[in-house]
Amino acid sequence: MAFIGNQPTAVPLTSSQLADGLITTAKLATDAVTTAKLASTSVTTAKVNTAAITTDKLDLISTASVPAITAKGTPSVSDGYIQLNCEQNSHGIKLKSPPHSAAQSYTLTFPSTAPTDGTFLQTNSSGVLSFASAGATAGQVIQVVTATDSTNRTTNSSSFITGSNTLSATITPSASANKVFAICSFNCGIYVNSDTREMIFTIFRGATDLGASSSAGMASIRANLNGAGAYDISQPVCISVLDSPNTTSAITYQLYYRRTDNNYDISLNNGRKGSITLFEIKG
Repeated sequence: MAFIGNQPTAVPLTSSQLADGLITTAKLATDAVTTAKLASTSVTTAKVNTAAITTDKLDLISTASVPAITAKGTPSVSDGYIQLNCEQNSHGIKLKSPPHSAAQSYTLTFPSTAPTDGTFLQTNSSGVLSFASAGATAGQVIQVVTATDSTNRTTNSSSFITGSNTLSATITPSASANKVFAICSFNCGIYVNSDTREMIFTIFRGATDLGASSSAGMASIRANLNGAGAYDISQPVCISVLDSPNTTSAITYQLYYRRTDNNYDISLNNGRKGSITLFEIKG
């Protein structure tokens, strides 16, 4: 601007001296308006158009020490939280900070893999989250397998035997530390016409007798003939064992039985239904 005499003193323009709409976006150089050139209270909520803040303008960046966004709390009112709304913005859920009195500052890092059906979030001592399968606690039943048998089976063997499919069930433990509780109920019969008759029962895991040593088994039925005559005895029996198979392979539990001495027949079931049930117990 031309002037006569001394150059007038430069006086900066104020916002009141500028007509509305005089300074447009097209008249501002790129990066001309920086944070340093804005007064701390110059940009208020009322001065920001609702449509001015778009998704591409909220590309927030975190650094090693500064978060992309901080949800602050209000003293004596509320701890900091963020709210995730539904598509209609009529309701939502909140993620909220622990209270000030807890004095907690920690980081939860989400898993690097996608979840699968039936899993839940768990954390280690560093706050690193992972998806884990929901499982039972120690002592709880994980699975149950059962089988029945009503065929009449007879033997005069003094060694433990088992007939084909005689109260047999197979189970596959989900963890080697888990236990298996086996329970077997059935009916036995002995014909007594002289001396003493005894029938002994046990449960085998595979080829391993889970009863007492020396073929003593888990239970027995004994009948003595006192005086003349003869009779049949029929008796219900129930035996059980808590086993530690230490495997995750399929294992079979089965009822075995034998007589003690002399040459006589003993029978199982006698037309009644027996059963064997296996419970896997969390170790």
